[in-house]
Amino acid sequence: MPLETVTVPEQFEPIFADAEVAVREYFDSMQRDPTQGIITVGGERYVLMRAESMSLRFIEHMMTIMGREQSMNFLYAFAKVIGQSDAKSFHKKMKLDDPIKKLSAGPIHFSFTGWALVDIFAESNPSPDENYYLIYDHPNTFESETYMENSIESDIPVCIFSAGYSAGWCMESFGITLDAKEIRCKAKGDDHCRFIMAPPLKLDGYVAKYNKEN
Repeated sequence: MPLETVTVPEQFEPIFADAEVAVREYFDSMQRDPTQGIITVGGERYVLMRAESMSLRFIEHMMTIMGREQSMNFLYAFAKVIGQSDAKSFHKKMKLDDPIKKLSAGPIHFSFTGWALVDIFAESNPSPDENYYLIYDHPNTFESETYMENSIESDIPVCIFSAGYSAGWCMESFGITLDAKEIRCKAKGDDHCRFIMAPPLKLDGYVAKYNKEN
């Protein structure tokens, strides 16, 4: 059965297909009880928020308090912690112990929670060491779409939550320190929202190389 919620290199498709089944079953368990103000998925409490409120209005307000650079750094760190926490909980719940299987649940969970779709490129090398390299698109992040829907064009990439969350999930999956950087963004007029993830000491070098060659 073809994958519906993620695009990955061919060699990873069977692992991600298994993950898609497991994550779909998890979200099929969603229950809502508005009389108690509770939404649960797999027995875990979830909350819903408007994408615009989180991706645009919250960031605008943060910038008036902290300035742009500090706000971006704070939001990235915030999202990274959430990604790590979600991954740790999900890995335990699904009894996942292999790094690639742990990774595979992440993009699918990302899709089911409404953050974005994920397209992982074939040149990626998700290894549990200093050679880790992931290049991927989020074709429809809630962040860039919010900017476009409001006819706002940014001069910098805006998918901060998406970068932080994915880095946090992969850190927890592989047990190594990772960071992600958005190198192309629809909100600033690019054709796609593209990210590179790698160990911090190598990330800027990978980004510079990509920008030079593309």
